[in-house]
Amino acid sequence: MSVVAPAPIAFVTDYGTADTYAAALHAAVWRVDPSLLALADAHGVPPGDVLGGAYQVKAMAAAMPPGGVVCAVVDPEVGTSRAALAVDVAGARFVLPDNGLVSYVWAECPPPSRLCVALPVPEDAAPTFHGRDVFAPAAARLAGGAAVRDLGAVHGEPCLLGAAFARVEPDVATGVVCAVDRFGNAVTTVRDRDVAGRRVTAVEWDGGRSVLVVRTYAEIPDGALGVLLGSAGHWEVAARSCPAAELGGPSRGAVIRVHMA
Repeated sequence: MSVVAPAPIAFVTDYGTADTYAAALHAAVWRVDPSLLALADAHGVPPGDVLGGAYQVKAMAAAMPPGGVVCAVVDPEVGTSRAALAVDVAGARFVLPDNGLVSYVWAECPPPSRLCVALPVPEDAAPTFHGRDVFAPAAARLAGGAAVRDLGAVHGEPCLLGAAFARVEPDVATGVVCAVDRFGNAVTTVRDRDVAGRRVTAVEWDGGRSVLVVRTYAEIPDGALGVLLGSAGHWEVAARSCPAAELGGPSRGAVIRVHMA
């Protein structure tokens, strides 16, 4: 008789690592099943930054193996009437609050391959810590073999963030910087699919512009800003040896215009 190995779990949160919050997610998983040891962590989303969290959820999902589980908790409205969700998009599973964290992975999956259910919230769940008491236990159940449909009632369409999606016109796509990574690269909401095969000629923002469109970071000369397509399919403004902002690059939330030919 074959034994099915448990699926891996990855956490994406704004908890940081200075307190016990992030570690408590691991502990909550182990309370459900101590054999679930394949855990990965990305706890550096800025506090309360749901748009940045949505991008990080997408980036993490792109790296996960089939059947993996992403537990995402950036939850400024924890304990309110916002729903708690379990989501299946083409076999990738997510547990997260219904506040827009699922925006990219939901919108970029064909409707027939999507399922969203509302998780029940236990009466004894702390209204300030659904990550520990709702989302991590649900992730553990999925990793242990449960299907999304087993975890709750069908919820329908989840909340999607309007700000997550660029406005696309014939020769320009307008979005915002949704994240600034550890290297200082300014990741935008303009995606490869928004450009749709056209050639990017320049990217501009209030107070700045770059016409240097490259394929790799190494092609950006020292002291210059370049534009390139990042690994998660989003256009970035980057510098080679320092944060882009040090050379006048855009900051988090800046409006970005990607020009195309």
